[in-house]
Parts: sequence; C-alpha cells; structure tokens
Amino acid sequence: MNSLSFRDDRRPDIRQMLAATLGMAAGLAIFFLLERSVTPRYVFATSIDARIPFIAWSWFVYVGFFPFVIALAAYARPPAFAAFKEAVLIAFVLGVVCFLLFPEAVPRPDVADIGNAFVRHRLARMWQLDLAANGFPSLHVAVTCLACRMLADRRRLVTVAVGLLICTSTLTLKQHTVADVLGGVALAMVSALWVERRALRGRLA
Repeated sequence: MNSLSFRDDRRPDIRQMLAATLGMAAGLAIFFLLERSVTPRYVFATSIDARIPFIAWSWFVYVGFFPFVIALAAYARPPAFAAFKEAVLIAFVLGVVCFLLFPEAVPRPDVADIGNAFVRHRLARMWQLDLAANGFPSLHVAVTCLACRMLADRRRLVTVAVGLLICTSTLTLKQHTVADVLGGVALAMVSALWVERRALRGRLA
C-alpha cells in the first residue's frame, strides 16, 4: 500500500518536462529544415489509405501528442526517462536516414473543404510548416510508442489507449500513410530493444 501511495503521489519532475519540451522543439526544427532540403520521390499511399476517412477534428488528438509525451516525461522515473531519451535519439537518427533514402510525398486533402474555421486555420498553418514530405517512418508514431513503452509505469491501459488514438490520428488527419505508421512502430521497437538490451548487458557485465 505504501508503495502504491508513493507512486500515486509522485510529483512532476520539472527538469524532465523541460528536457522533453526542448527535445521535441529541437527535433521539429531539424525536421522542418530537412523537409525543405529533400525532394520527395516516393508515394507509399495505398488503397487502404484511400479508404481511411479524413477527419479534420482529429487535429486535436494529433497535437495532443505534445502534452502527452511531456506529461509522461514529468512523472517518469529518472532511469526510465534517461533510457527514453536515448531511444528517441536513436529513432530520430534512423528516421532521418530513412527520410534521406526514401523521401516520401504524402497526399493531403484540400483544407478549403473543412467547414470549421478554427480547425481549417490551424491545419492550414500546420501544413505550411510541416510539408507533405518525409513521412516514412512516422516519428510521431515512433515517439508515442516509445513513451508508452518506456515512460508509463502506472495507468498503462489509459496510456496505451491515448497512444493508440494519437497514432490513429496520423491516419485520419492524412499526416501519414499506413506504411508510415507501421514504419514508426517498427522504428520504436528497434530503438527500445537496442537500449533495453544494452542496459541489460551492462547490468550483467
């Protein structure tokens, strides 16, 4: 009971919150610059993607990724957060390599067809910054999966449910294709296993 109470009363770690926030901001800046220096040559959209409806309101879920990761980072145990940072760095580097090797063009709908003015303006602004390029693999999905796997040690069912919604929103918002999402999941698995196995070898040494 005491252990459970301690975990429920854990206070947020401001330094971890700041590290997560600054890390994502730096990653976005690098990603946006990379998008503008690479010419898309591939289209990975399939008939499955064509059947997935465009839901403009899923923008709210999509951008919820940022407070989601920051909140998990705030309450994560320091060793878990350190491992998470390492895994995210690995995922980011591998993702950049994939962007350079397989520069993808992501088909997007016309924002003019969105009825709600607030959502239309937010999405138009986001797509001005985030070009329809370099979608494979989805770093949005990769970091979400890593956060769910490595940072959440309580309320895991709720955390995974929110993570699934965020990953799904990348499809319904037409930010990514199914191939991008699967690539993001695979990228997260590779990065997490790499870090976890290296930590295990270190403990056994």
